[in-house]
Amino acid sequence: MWKAGTASRPGLIFPDLTCGAQSTPVSLVNDIDGEKGPSHFTYLSTVRYPNTFNLAQPFSGCCCQKECSADDLNCSCIRRNGGDFPYTTNGVLVCRKPLVYECGPSCLCSPNCKNRVSQTGLKVRLEVFKTKDKGWAVRSWDPIHSGTFICEYAGDIIDQPRFDGNEGVNYDFVFNSTCTTDRPFKWNYDAVLTGEEAQGEPNEEYNIPFSLVISAGDAGNVGRFMNHSCSANLFWQPVVYEHNSKSFVHIAFFAMRHIPPLTELTYDYGISRSERRIKRCLCRSPKCRGYFA
Repeated sequence: MWKAGTASRPGLIFPDLTCGAQSTPVSLVNDIDGEKGPSHFTYLSTVRYPNTFNLAQPFSGCCCQKECSADDLNCSCIRRNGGDFPYTTNGVLVCRKPLVYECGPSCLCSPNCKNRVSQTGLKVRLEVFKTKDKGWAVRSWDPIHSGTFICEYAGDIIDQPRFDGNEGVNYDFVFNSTCTTDRPFKWNYDAVLTGEEAQGEPNEEYNIPFSLVISAGDAGNVGRFMNHSCSANLFWQPVVYEHNSKSFVHIAFFAMRHIPPLTELTYDYGISRSERRIKRCLCRSPKCRGYFA
């Protein structure tokens, strides 16, 4: 089996499909057939908001002089997170929240502040690879710790009427926050690590200030290649931070559990309100519901 650092790799098409947009390269591999890669798209490292989009309520950045501290309630970002620090010192998400507030460019804290996890790029070595029956997919060469940030879903923000009206949208590469799941869950990294049940009633009601639809058909990142699974190993978490006096919501993916190397990374696409967008599921999970949107 090929190992990282060797001269050649069977099926390697491109060593870095991000073309340097990410600090960590993302390789493109096909050892299944003769396809030379996915259709052309522009690589983005984050979402693009149109100037006319109605953004979340803006807020001012924190005034911390160094890194934000979990016990410092004078930090405005900590207060917005309910007085809790959303991440551990190693950058692991502590628990799912309706909305995670990160420090942004207008905050006075250090660029190394632990409350900037989703903005600091890829932390694991990801690879886009060809599957036998599900097109392209994503996996990691590194073992992934539960709660680790994987990537955000990058692309162009589009408004709900355009999405609902089928106006030039490639539905194969869309993230839609309005899609629901029939398996709500409450995730906490402590409970996952100890094998205990998370306390409290299951709840996945996110507090996104608007319906968020991201189209990655023409422009996006590695997240556009992540497939659906009814037993996903990733979940998405809305994250907001301020930039140029505007608040921007981002969709960040985190590991739901410990993930071994070379395991396909998937998330639950949910169920659309539109029956015409329902597709047959190929995840083959014991909990497969047979379809997704």
